[in-house]
Amino acid sequence: MNFGTKLRTILAIATSLNTALIATDITEFNNATLDLIYKVASIVLNFIIVACVTYYNNDYTPVAAEYTGQMRQHKAELKNDYEGEYFLDDEEVDEEIEEENTEEETK
Repeated sequence: MNFGTKLRTILAIATSLNTALIATDITEFNNATLDLIYKVASIVLNFIIVACVTYYNNDYTPVAAEYTGQMRQHKAELKNDYEGEYFLDDEEVDEEIEEENTEEETK
């Protein structure tokens, strides 16, 4: 799992917990203005985070990350543009290849 996927997952969980706290009035402030500012800011951040989590590709498995990397590499080759986030985590892919090789050798 790449850094972007981890970050978006953590933010989605945090914003869900924040929404639950607002719904149960646990995070209520004594000042009405401060309470209103907190609720409006939470709603805006919730929409932004949900939009990002929905828009960006979240690769939860190494295989998904590999195919996303291949797709982006193919698109970059078509555009002759080689900049962007690197989605193939060498350590995870190498570990999986080693596991697959040891499983094949034992058969």
